[in-house]
Amino acid sequence: MHDVDPLHKFEKQFQSFVENNPNVISATQSSSHIPESAKAVVVLSPLSLRHQFPRFWVSKAYKKTIVERPERLLACSMGIAAAITMYPALFSLKTSHSKKTSLRASHVLKVHGRDWPRELLQLCKDSDEVLAAKKLEVPESWNAGDIYLSRETIEALEGSISALELGLDSIFRGPSPEQTSNRAFVALRPPGHHSHTATPSGFCLLNNAHIAIEYASETYDVTHAVVLDFDLHHGDGTQDICWKRAGFKPDEDQTEDSEYDEFGKKFAEYPKVGYFSMHDINSFPTELGYATKDNIRNASTCVMDAHDVNIWNVHLQKYETEEEFVKLYQTKYRTIFAKADEFFRTAKLAMKAEGKKFKGLTVISAGFDASEYEQASMQRHGVNVPTFFYNMFTKDALKLAQMHSHGKVLSIMEGGYSDGAIASGVFSHLIGLQNQNWIKEWGSAQVVKEIVRGCKANWKPYKTKRARDVIRIWAEEVIKLGRAMIPDFEELLFEHEVAETAAEQTAARRVTRSKKTTVNPVVPVRDSSAIPRTTTPTPVNSRRFDQKAAVSGEQGPASTVPFVEQELHSEEDEEDDEDYVYDEELNQTFNRTVEDITIDDISRHLETLDLTHANEEEQKRADEQQRPRIRPDSNAQGRTAPPSSSSGSNNYHYKIPSGSTTRHLRNSRNSRLLNFDDSDISMISHISTARGHTTRSGQTKW
Repeated sequence: MHDVDPLHKFEKQFQSFVENNPNVISATQSSSHIPESAKAVVVLSPLSLRHQFPRFWVSKAYKKTIVERPERLLACSMGIAAAITMYPALFSLKTSHSKKTSLRASHVLKVHGRDWPRELLQLCKDSDEVLAAKKLEVPESWNAGDIYLSRETIEALEGSISALELGLDSIFRGPSPEQTSNRAFVALRPPGHHSHTATPSGFCLLNNAHIAIEYASETYDVTHAVVLDFDLHHGDGTQDICWKRAGFKPDEDQTEDSEYDEFGKKFAEYPKVGYFSMHDINSFPTELGYATKDNIRNASTCVMDAHDVNIWNVHLQKYETEEEFVKLYQTKYRTIFAKADEFFRTAKLAMKAEGKKFKGLTVISAGFDASEYEQASMQRHGVNVPTFFYNMFTKDALKLAQMHSHGKVLSIMEGGYSDGAIASGVFSHLIGLQNQNWIKEWGSAQVVKEIVRGCKANWKPYKTKRARDVIRIWAEEVIKLGRAMIPDFEELLFEHEVAETAAEQTAARRVTRSKKTTVNPVVPVRDSSAIPRTTTPTPVNSRRFDQKAAVSGEQGPASTVPFVEQELHSEEDEEDDEDYVYDEELNQTFNRTVEDITIDDISRHLETLDLTHANEEEQKRADEQQRPRIRPDSNAQGRTAPPSSSSGSNNYHYKIPSGSTTRHLRNSRNSRLLNFDDSDISMISHISTARGHTTRSGQTKW
């Protein structure tokens, strides 16, 4: 059972962290000067842990191919904890443990219709009996290697929906504007961007982004939203639902509906949503050698303001150096922000012309499986992004939100399947969510390695540490905070896995003593076949249920199944430290970055997020602006006309950040930061003239 306060253990551990690190005391004391509106909310979804692989009869080797696992939330917690240790006064932690929202809620049904939630619920309820008979619990047409269900999946999905609601409530509702945050990150699973209206796919059962947007429309009158998706894979489900919102009949809908014309089109629905994605065109659902023509075409669609459709897809490219990646980002990937800006501008003009009120929302589909630290099998096409990308992208998303959605940003966790990718990606993303610069050392291999040690069920602190080994000392603080975030980690992940490992070791000793070989029993599957049938080719990274693999742990005909070589957790012993090399320079530099943050005036870190009121003359000029005209300059970066402001009486513009924000970015260490221009969104310029800015006050929980 949960503690009365599910964050009690975390708060106690945080207090210990403060006491053990005097440098952060000034930072926590500064929190009383930080307005609640300036903090980023992190929403935890403990019930998401309940969705667990239920086929108890399969081999341990086969279980390792199931990468959408509860442990992903533990890795995510490590990234959250790392960000909190750097900026302890700038985050507010919340949990949705006590609230469950029905799959029949109106904002779910508007996205998925009435049939799919009902079918999903029934399959989950029936799964206990089916699984007890050692049969597959999902329909034959599904990919049983990708998707699994249990009765507890209902609770997990209900908890995820409530976490989305809590995130939106946190950024839209408060005692006053001064006490309402603008940015929220929701840590949940399973992911959602492959989920279509009535078809599950790629680990995804419900489309979290669209459900969140529908809730924001119902509850807070949001009329337009953009989804910015940086997952390695194309969010085909999210894009398909955008077509539905534009009034086009979903492919799954075979009913005769008089609302649609002879071409399968009706009036577009509100809220209107634009989808803007960067992804690998050779990965699922467009896997090389398996992709259909339609899938490739869909993942390459670029349509703006045509029949209520706004979609822009950009394909990731290979790069050799970080500087080369930055050039790609500035000249190619940033295009999606220009297109999202265009969508918002056009929507504002259209709403004004119709005499309607515009209200925007910026949503990030935050998948971390494109990370440089993701498993090699996931990135077998040689496409990835450096860790600092998540910081750059997120800061650009903030600027877009400042111009069009009053700074409101909801980030939702999508993919990411190795501990290193999730922990480092979330760390970088959250630092960006507070508009702070990413320090290169924070994403070093040594730092990431130390953090992900905490993802082992049987983790223990080092018995001895060097006094100068700042990274290891800091990482252990991070691990303790991360493991304390959700009480259910102990019951569902730590105790169970440790007990299972102990039982296996005992069994192995018995076998050794008796010198007998244990033979795995035959695994029953469906009465009709061992492998589910499907009418479409199976992508390489969509694992199927393979009988031989499930029985023996070997790879049968489906030898192309990825992730088999993946180690979900390092197999090295806790005390095995033979490959460790102490890096004096890295530790000294890392220590300086921490000290500079913790002794600095935390309130100054927020100056880059100031909102400024536009005067009437600016508002008049902004309303007269037409859609942006992109013209590349000599540096291959474009510029557009200044942005129009939001409709309504309270209008805001993004204030150009000053050249200096915090001391740790003003000193000689600037040479260690990558040289790129992050002062704007490349193709979007900002209005710098302002009459004044609001001052806000608030109080943190810590």
